[in-house]
Amino acid sequence: MDKMMKWVDAIRTITAPFGDPIGEIENEEVERVMVAESSERGTFNPEAALEFHELSQVRVFAEMLRSSEEIEYIEIEVAPDFDLLLQFKGGEQERYQLWLGQPNRPSVITKFGRDDVVYKIPEHTTNRLIEILGLNT
Repeated sequence: MDKMMKWVDAIRTITAPFGDPIGEIENEEVERVMVAESSERGTFNPEAALEFHELSQVRVFAEMLRSSEEIEYIEIEVAPDFDLLLQFKGGEQERYQLWLGQPNRPSVITKFGRDDVVYKIPEHTTNRLIEILGLNT
């Protein structure tokens, strides 16, 4: 996935001056996102409470991955808030655990099964996740 994200970033950098010729990024690689309440780190909850299919919705989760930055030397001792299953075009799936931050604060994700690599999600993406998950009340 890291190689793919670097490739996507490189393509966007090269093509940015020309704009998005399609208008919308309708070829978003993420097709579907399923969200479940997490019970503990290292255990994945398959019972999805929310499911997203629309482009505007899945784009938030794709942006979560694109905007994340690996952080080192961090140990998370609390349970994650959500388990995420992202389904890509072609049927590939990836599972993540999300520790959702407070509004205007960063969040953290790990790829399920890879607790040794932690990614920080920027504040603006946290805000979008809070909104799409319906937690902004």
